[in-house]
Amino acid sequence: MPEIRTIGIPEVRVWMAEPPSVPQAPPVTLQLGVPVIDMPAFEPMEVEPKVVAPPVAPPKKQEPPKLDVPKTQIAPIPLPEVAPAIIEEEEVKPLVTQVVEALPTIPQATTVAVSSIIGVSAGLATPFLLKLIKPAVKKTAKRLQKAIGRNPTPEGVTARRAAQRALRG
Repeated sequence: MPEIRTIGIPEVRVWMAEPPSVPQAPPVTLQLGVPVIDMPAFEPMEVEPKVVAPPVAPPKKQEPPKLDVPKTQIAPIPLPEVAPAIIEEEEVKPLVTQVVEALPTIPQATTVAVSSIIGVSAGLATPFLLKLIKPAVKKTAKRLQKAIGRNPTPEGVTARRAAQRALRG
């Protein structure tokens, strides 16, 4: 069995054990209910101005000049007589009657249900219809291009490459 080596413990550096920025005592202490803040780097702002302004007397109040305005007589405007509003009290209906009157009629409910069914089914059927219609539209477009005299564009990769080679010469 091999011999066990001696374990060496390096010297502990005291100056690294305690960071210098942490004070030894808390900066705020309590003396009979009055907190004292001991912050050596803190200097309060001076709020008193260094230059003293000379005292200024308040301005005297001036009375506005009196104008001679001729007094004119304004004829009173006759107001139309308004008849007192007649307030008709509406009878209070029981809750059951209010609910029955608020419900839609059968034709209204049927119309809304049918229109929503048509909308939902059209939305769901759109992908299927496109799969059915798209090939037919493509076929008719090819027939029209042939009838006009244009060559239809090649669809597959090999057909496109062959068309490109034919264009090069």
